[in-house]
Amino acid sequence: MRKEIFGFLVLLLLIGGTYLLARGGKEPKERYNANTTGVIQVTGLVEKPYNMTYSDLRKLPSKNVSAPLYCVDNPRTPRKNGTWRGIPLRILLKKAGVKDNAYKIALYADDGYTTDLLVGWITDDTIVAYEFNGKPIKPRLVVPGMWGYKWIKGIEIIRLVDYDFKGTWERVGYPDYAYTDTEGPEGAK
Repeated sequence: MRKEIFGFLVLLLLIGGTYLLARGGKEPKERYNANTTGVIQVTGLVEKPYNMTYSDLRKLPSKNVSAPLYCVDNPRTPRKNGTWRGIPLRILLKKAGVKDNAYKIALYADDGYTTDLLVGWITDDTIVAYEFNGKPIKPRLVVPGMWGYKWIKGIEIIRLVDYDFKGTWERVGYPDYAYTDTEGPEGAK
C-alpha cells in the first residue's frame, strides 16, 4: 500500500513539475483589487439560474472557516493557513434551486482553470470565500479537507451538470476523491 501511495505522489509531482515548466516555473500572482467588479454565474441544472457581482456576494450571509490549503506537491506544509470568510456554497445553490438530476458541480475560473465536486460532497464549511485573514481576495472555493486543486480561485461560473465533468487536473489523472486523509465526509466515497 505504501508503494502505491508513494508512486501516486511521484506521479503527481511529475505532473505538477510539467505544469510549472510549461509556465516558465512561475506561479500566477494574485491580482485582486477589492474594487474590481466581476460576475459569478450560477447555471446549468437549476430552477432559477442567476448572476451575481462580487459586491452582491459580500451582501449575503457569510461565515468564517479556519482551514489550511494543502497542495499535493508539498503535502505536509500548508500553502495557506488562516481564516477564510465567505458564503456557504449550499446557500448559493439553494438560491438557484438545484434540480434532482444534478450530479456534479463544474466550476470555471477567470483564467481558464476548472475543477469539479460531486453535489453530495458539499458541507456547511464549503464556502465561496471573498476574504482571507481579513483581506479581500478574488472569490475562491474553500473545501476544507480537500487538496488545493479543488480550491479554485477567480470563480466565474458554477454550473450544475448531470455527467462526470472533469476539471483541469482531474482530466490528467488527479482523483475526484481529493480528500487529504483517507476518510473524507461520511458517504463521500
